[in-house]
Amino acid sequence: MSVDLVATMRVPVPVDGLVATARETLARLLGMGTLPVIHVIADRVFDQGCLVDEGRRLGPRELGAVLVGACGAGSPTERDLAFRVAGAQDTVGLIMWDPCEPADQEARQEHREPVHAVFSPTRTCVGVVTATALALAAGSLGGGEFGAEISMLESAESDPARMIELTRLRDRGDDFPARCERFMRQFTRLNGWPRDVRLPPHAGAGAGAGAG
Repeated sequence: MSVDLVATMRVPVPVDGLVATARETLARLLGMGTLPVIHVIADRVFDQGCLVDEGRRLGPRELGAVLVGACGAGSPTERDLAFRVAGAQDTVGLIMWDPCEPADQEARQEHREPVHAVFSPTRTCVGVVTATALALAAGSLGGGEFGAEISMLESAESDPARMIELTRLRDRGDDFPARCERFMRQFTRLNGWPRDVRLPPHAGAGAGAGAG
């Protein structure tokens, strides 16, 4: 079962702007006033799908310099990036897909196909909700749309603002994992999936998340 959350992006955005908007989106979705920090991790290393090097956390200068949604070969988006809420092990991997051929620069200038930002989460409530907020933020900032490979609503909603309004929790709370679980349990079509609320402490950060 694929669980990726996807945003189409017509313009690139810096990672720091994406993270800030994702936190604002989480606050709206979960009815929370204070959100944990989202760390951005680069240079993870995988061996046959298994995480062997957890990489390093990007600093403020890099967060403003790296773009999500840029197109063409050799763009900074080809770096491995992952997102992790502070204090949690649940991880969201980012995969970029550019439908345009890198060599076709003239056609690109005339009509640019949107770049796809694919957020692949750990299969937990915390992971999926974090990926949902990131995809909604990317679609909104990038002038594109939101998509989910899991069936949240009876009719799929591609407009990020409308998706937030349709799914946000109407009550309020302060426990981030509990709010993530409550958010996911509203979708009866998922039949109680994901079963796990969060990964236990010190669990493998790459478990169930995008492995490059």
